Amino acid sequence: MFTHDSTVIEVSLDNLLYNVSQIRQLIPGGLKIIAVVKDNAYGCGAGPVASILEQTRQVTMFAVARYDEALQLRDAGVLLPILILGHTAPGTIRDSSLHDIIYTLNDIQDFHDWTIINKNIDFFVNVDTGMTRMGMLPHEINRLAPHLSTAGHLHCKGIYTHFTSADYPGTETVSQQTTRFFQTLEILKKNGIHPEAIHFSNSAASIRFPPEGCTHIRPGVILYGCKPDPSQDFSISLKPVISLKSVVIKLKKVPRGTRVSYGGHYTTPEETWIGVIPAGYAQGVPRYLSNKGEVIIREKKYRIAGNVTMDYIMVDVGANPEICIGDEVVITGEQGEESISPDQIALLGNTIGYEVMCNLGRSVLHRYVHNGSIIREISGTIF
Repeated sequence: MFTHDSTVIEVSLDNLLYNVSQIRQLIPGGLKIIAVVKDNAYGCGAGPVASILEQTRQVTMFAVARYDEALQLRDAGVLLPILILGHTAPGTIRDSSLHDIIYTLNDIQDFHDWTIINKNIDFFVNVDTGMTRMGMLPHEINRLAPHLSTAGHLHCKGIYTHFTSADYPGTETVSQQTTRFFQTLEILKKNGIHPEAIHFSNSAASIRFPPEGCTHIRPGVILYGCKPDPSQDFSISLKPVISLKSVVIKLKKVPRGTRVSYGGHYTTPEETWIGVIPAGYAQGVPRYLSNKGEVIIREKKYRIAGNVTMDYIMVDVGANPEICIGDEVVITGEQGEESISPDQIALLGNTIGYEVMCNLGRSVLHRYVHNGSIIREISGTIF
């Protein structure tokens, strides 16, 4: 009997560790790695991902977007320091009992809020050198620096920025942002503040630009085997960490001229068999794959027939299929010599692998593989 769990997300912790090893080959030996595991480790499951990286001593810190993500990591038993990149409400900081949490100074108001909290606060300064998103502008930090040095319970442990265009070949923005960044660091130093952690290298910068003057790099998507831009070549060997797999649950023989799925945008060119697969956009199959995406069954690729629906896709498997109910279907991942990566799916939708991975259904059973064996299965939304 088939159930909702006939569709699974498989996470290869072996491929994750392989990717980390490839990243280490790119950087000077003394540099440390801050692993970005925000937004559920880009859909891979932050708890299991962070746990294996901590156990194998591959990284020295984790970065998340929000406080609740840091709380989930602590609930998962993760002990390494955690950097919260986004805004954290003052009340949350005041009431927090988590240890080794590093907050981000993103705004002057953060400093004012923190001064009235009777609690030691470790923080990194986020310098907005061109992203125009979170972070403080250099002139704001210049104005605030004298006050930072006299706030005894506030401890500046690091400084970082975020590049806008490190994945663009020949970009001049990296050098421009780097100049602003180190000018701001000098402002802090002149006011007696000497951050221990200095970092600006996201995934693209980690590959393409030397992290001179830094103590850490901050890779994200390349940990999970995707390129910063799927349309470009990057000088690193990566293996996709996440796969979406399902099964054939129904086969039906239909005559020529049969319309398939919503809107009838696919019409069978001849008498054929249609395979039904219990995975749709609710499970993470992008709707833009309608009539153009592919799946792998018995090491052969088949085109999706008609529109992707919420919980199902259909494929035309031909007049004489060598396919059976119960056969494994790979939507993204590998089967034999055939493979479909998140980057390949992203290219079909003019998007990026980040979005493909983050949109995989959290309610889908997640299966974790390490040393070639399934070590854990998680069903539900909490990882």
